[in-house]
Amino acid sequence: MTQPSIDTNCPHCGQPMCRWTYPDLQYDELRYVCFNDECGYYVRGWAFIEEHYKTKASYRHMLDPQSGQTMPLRVKTAVDFRDGIEG
Repeated sequence: MTQPSIDTNCPHCGQPMCRWTYPDLQYDELRYVCFNDECGYYVRGWAFIEEHYKTKASYRHMLDPQSGQTMPLRVKTAVDFRDGIEG
């Protein structure tokens, strides 16, 4: 039985997401993350977090390819979590 293919392009900007792993208990398996600094989701996130939480942060689109679930990956700088990009 084969798994259905999962679209690994960001739904917000259409760019291919990066294969990503991070040695953290919550994210110890492969994920796909949009690291496009011009992605509207990421760009709008700075203003949203500032307005609602009064702090400097944003989020990137993240996909769990096992479950198909998507979620935000909160970042405080443009370079956060880039060390986990594979290949």
